[in-house]
Amino acid sequence: MNFGDLISYSRGFYTHWAVYTGKEKGQDTVVQFTGEPGLNSKEGAKVMKGLLEPGGKVNNQLDWKLKPQSETEMKATIKKILQDGAGKYDVLGNNCEHLATRIRYGKAQSLQADTVVNTQRHFHDEVAGNMG
Repeated sequence: MNFGDLISYSRGFYTHWAVYTGKEKGQDTVVQFTGEPGLNSKEGAKVMKGLLEPGGKVNNQLDWKLKPQSETEMKATIKKILQDGAGKYDVLGNNCEHLATRIRYGKAQSLQADTVVNTQRHFHDEVAGNMG
């Protein structure tokens, strides 16, 4: 793993994202949006630096499309986010994938959220087309 790699964790019906931040005191660390488990727990989610959980996989999914920031730029982004926060968690507008891609690429993007929004739009278009 290299500094700034996106780490994905399968959580069943969604994927959790973190950013690898190297070793500290011999342990692998990440930065991520996190919250307590439960239905609406993400409402109060916060950004934190912590240990790499087992089961994560390097998944730099947008490297084909977006250029990663330099390590210096990523470190500056992380420092600013840890200091100022990343805004209120929103599953479609500001989630863990948005945070991870913002750090790696300098642009917040969530393919999971985009899929949900596009699916909803397609469903509404289908219903409207069938009704009239």
